[in-house]
Amino acid sequence: MVVVQPFDFSRWPIAVSDLPADTYLVGGAVRDALLGRTTLYPDLDFIVPRDAIGLSKKLADKYKAGWVLLDRDRGIARLVFPQTTVDIAQRHGETLLNDLSDRDFRINAIAYDIHHHHIVDPLGGLLDVQRRQIHYVAPENLAADPLRLLRAYRQAAQLQLTITPETRQVIQTLAPQLRRVAAERVRVELSYLLSAVEGAAQVTLAFRDGVLAVWLPSVTEERMTHYHALESTLANFPFPALWPALTKSIAATNAPGEPQRRTLAALAKLTCLVNASDRQAAEELTALTYTTDEIRIVQVLCRLLSHWLVPLQQPLNREQAFYLFRAAGRYFPAFVALALSRGIPKGHLVPLVKGWLDPQDAIAHPPQLVRGADLVEVFHVSPGPRVGELLQAVEAAQARGEISDRPQALAYVAQLLKGSTKPKPS
Repeated sequence: MVVVQPFDFSRWPIAVSDLPADTYLVGGAVRDALLGRTTLYPDLDFIVPRDAIGLSKKLADKYKAGWVLLDRDRGIARLVFPQTTVDIAQRHGETLLNDLSDRDFRINAIAYDIHHHHIVDPLGGLLDVQRRQIHYVAPENLAADPLRLLRAYRQAAQLQLTITPETRQVIQTLAPQLRRVAAERVRVELSYLLSAVEGAAQVTLAFRDGVLAVWLPSVTEERMTHYHALESTLANFPFPALWPALTKSIAATNAPGEPQRRTLAALAKLTCLVNASDRQAAEELTALTYTTDEIRIVQVLCRLLSHWLVPLQQPLNREQAFYLFRAAGRYFPAFVALALSRGIPKGHLVPLVKGWLDPQDAIAHPPQLVRGADLVEVFHVSPGPRVGELLQAVEAAQARGEISDRPQALAYVAQLLKGSTKPKPS
């Protein structure tokens, strides 16, 4: 028994006195505290001896918190606060040891007695903390929920830990069982892994141990090399003005943890793991239940990598830059990171970055000079393919710098319709 008080109870959203005797804090909050990782609002997981669901409802009412039933059969519910969550679970088995023995890794099977301020560690998790390693509690526990296989690499990446060789051997054997896990759960775990600042080494191990094969079948050693290069590029990113766009949340929800996981930087990493074909990438991400927006962003990045890496071996001319910006849109910062990671010289990107950052730049942010409705109204062009051809011709002239405002665009269309000027190929 280790006596310790590693927590600031004043930051907890509920009072310790509201929890019954024989309540233990378990899981990530205990592990992180012992690793010296502090957070202002830790997510808390409690084991109580009885009636966890009833207790959680009373606490939700008292503290005006959101309440979510996670597992009725196992007696697990969640309180949702603005900055954190509190899970309350009923103890499995007759004793605390029974409960801890059902967990995934020894480092997560350490309990903290909140009323008497001591650590309970029957399975040797403290030694794993000291050795900074992840070791299974029992192989059958991993088999019972194969998502735990992916979680090992996620936690190793986030916490900068090492997975023991014995644990990796078990994971390699069980890896095909990941096909039994719901896609939504895999996606969430994968999102956490991609959000790790220094996760490339663990992503590579997950690939080599077969953990990614079921859900990301296109990953190869070459694509892992790209992933490492991108992570290194992000760690030494030379365009700080683009960094807010790379790290801003694209999530539609404000759920705890979402802003840190749903970013352009994370989707750029994901682009390294899916098929290079935008169509096949979409199929893989749809199977993983990524959102329509996330899939579209990855598809755009796949197309940009396919079409623009060769031209960018040289500085782009005005027309090329125009069409690159048109293709990249607001995802341009992610493409810059990917391009740098694939060896595009920084000097070829500097003028493009300056243009994208300038909202008045006519190449990076060109105004739409005419619309299809203008052609129908002003020139009485019948709706149909001809309208599209004329708009494309106007855009090409704008890209070349031949026209820059609406009167010039209308005059250009008039010339095209008179036949005095033929559309130039874009």
